[in-house]
Formats: sequence, C-alpha cells, structure tokens
Amino acid sequence: MKKLILIFLAPLVFSCGGKSTEGTASGNILENLSYSIDTLSVDSNGEIIDLGSELRNFSLSSDRSSLFHFDHKRNILQEIDLQELKLINNIHFEREGPNSIGFNPPQFQSLANDQMLVSTYGFGVNIFGINGQKQKSLKFNFKEIEGLDYDEGGLITHKAIVSEDEKRLFALSMLDPSSPEIKLIIVDPEQKTGKTIPLPAMNQALESIIILRTPGSISRISGDIGIQPLKGKLYVTSSVTSDVYQYDYVRDSLVLIEFPHRLVPSKKTGEFKNLVSDEKEFYEEAGKLIYQISFEKLIWDEQRNLFFRFASKPIPDQEKKWYNEAEVFLFAYDHNLTLLGETHLPEINKVPDYPFFKDGKLWSCVNLDDELGFAVMDFKF
Repeated sequence: MKKLILIFLAPLVFSCGGKSTEGTASGNILENLSYSIDTLSVDSNGEIIDLGSELRNFSLSSDRSSLFHFDHKRNILQEIDLQELKLINNIHFEREGPNSIGFNPPQFQSLANDQMLVSTYGFGVNIFGINGQKQKSLKFNFKEIEGLDYDEGGLITHKAIVSEDEKRLFALSMLDPSSPEIKLIIVDPEQKTGKTIPLPAMNQALESIIILRTPGSISRISGDIGIQPLKGKLYVTSSVTSDVYQYDYVRDSLVLIEFPHRLVPSKKTGEFKNLVSDEKEFYEEAGKLIYQISFEKLIWDEQRNLFFRFASKPIPDQEKKWYNEAEVFLFAYDHNLTLLGETHLPEINKVPDYPFFKDGKLWSCVNLDDELGFAVMDFKF
C-alpha cells in the first residue's frame, strides 16, 4: 500500500473555511467544516497482512464490525475485527476444483449469514461460506438469460454484485472502446431472466479510454464506473462525471441525478485519442484526462443519514508524467442525493484510501511501516 503523502499524527485538528457563521445561511453545511485525524494500528497476531496490492479486494460486513482483505498471492481472505483492531481469521480459498474462485483477482461482497459473494472476471460469480466452501453458483452466460438485450457471449462477471435481498444480480457492460454504450445488466437468478438499461450519462467513460499499443506491450488509462447497492437502491457512479444514476430495483425506476457543484466542474471535458503508438503522445493524451477533476464513489454515513463523496484534481510533476499530490474536495448529500455542502480540503493532498464510515467517523486505510492501519477522521460541521 502506498504511504500517505500527508503523515497523520494523532490527533491532528484541521479547519476548512473561515470563522464566519454564514455556513447555515449559505446552505453549505460543510462551509465551516473542521475535523480531527487519529491513527489506529492493526494487531496482525504474528501473521502477514500483505499490503503490496493495497486493499483493492476488500469488503466490509454490513454492521462494520469486520473488514475482509484478500491476499491474492496466498489465496487467503483475512478477517480484521474493527472493534478490537486485530486479525482474527484467515480463510483459505481454492483456485481449482469444486470450490474454485479462479485465477484472476476476485472481488468480494459481504452478505448476511456469514456469506460472501465472490466475483472473478471471466470465471464466474458464486456465493461462498466464510469457510471457503461454495454454497451457490450465480455463473451465467449472457445467452442463457432470457430478455437480455446483449449481443455478446461470455459470462456476466464485470462489476457483478447482488442486491441486499440477494434476489437480483447486477453487472455492467465492459468498459471498452469498441462498446457502443454503457449498460446496467439486471438478472433474476432464480428465473434466469433479465434486462439491460442504457446509462448514457456514463458513456463519457468510453470516450476517455486511452491505449498505448507498442510491439510486445499494451498500456491503458481510463476512467472508472462503479455500482453500489444500498437500502433497496443501486447507485451507479463514474470517475469522469459527478452525475449519479439511482436505480430503485423494487419499483424498477431509474433516475439520473445531476449536481450544482460550485467548487469543481461537473465532469471531465475534451476529446482524447483512444489509441496511440508513441509513448510521448500517450503521456500527452493521458495528461488531458488525468489532470482534470476525478470523482470517487459515494460513501454512506449511517449515523448522519448522509452521503459523502470525494473528488480530486491532480497536480502534475515537473515532467507531467504522473503526480504526487492533488487538490482534494469533499461533498455532502442527503439520503435523496440532494447536494447539501461542498468544501476544499487544503490540508489533504490525496484522497483517503478505501474510505468508509463507521460510528459516524470516516475510516481509511494507511500503511504504517508495512503494517495495516487506519486513519480515522472525525468531522464537525
């Protein structure tokens, strides 16, 4: 895991904005935001918690009592108790055989009753017990699901997750330059029926793919699209736009929500060459994409009944090949995604890694001398 550029010392207190009392009058609940940051270390109980791939393959239990981190090298899912801050379980998975999760890095979704959805691109989607034993297969080919408006073959695995009641499987069409549009894929696993819903506001991510193809190698940079289930609804977000789709799967209703942000542009702009063959040209095209505003996923705060979202605008290094810091912004929305507040966070120069709310505080993952830790932000506004 990359170390934070900003070193967190416990506790630190920062204030955003001035001392005026205009926050309420202006309608911006974050105008006078202040926060403290504390750092917590995890007791590994003498085991190795490999942070080489950061926490890309992790999931949280619904009650935020445990975090599950997958070690792809050893095929182990590690359970970390967030109350006691210690590693309490190593769950071994198989790459081959009847309980296989495949060889590609899987994605995990924590479910009820000590179950875990394991989605492996190109391999399948299955529900496992915490003992590593397969309990249910959700491995479907596009052609075997009646009602899908999808011409391709292959397996439904891209960004695959299930609804909270586990009655629906959701996925996204591939983020590929050859794809005509982005679609939400909805499957009823029991009936083997489904449908696709176009998401035109997400199509800009297709236009933002930049590929460098040289003899013997391919490099790629692009935006991202994510889906998140929460309280009977599904949220579709993208790094290239602030727009959010809210899909009420109980009522089968899709709504596009746009935001009147004042501090940042609403989306990336410009045209990009999707395919280049020269490294210099690749960095030039990538720079057009990278150094604009990028939006993160929504983060739900159960205690405040609010959504939060980070955005960042990277600051290029001298060679303009990458960046070490960025301007960071924070937004707050009510449960209907009405924008309530926004602020610039000048003391923070990167978006917190893998953030989530627990007990009203924002937790994010940090590397403490190659040991797992958490930076905990306590917001006051």
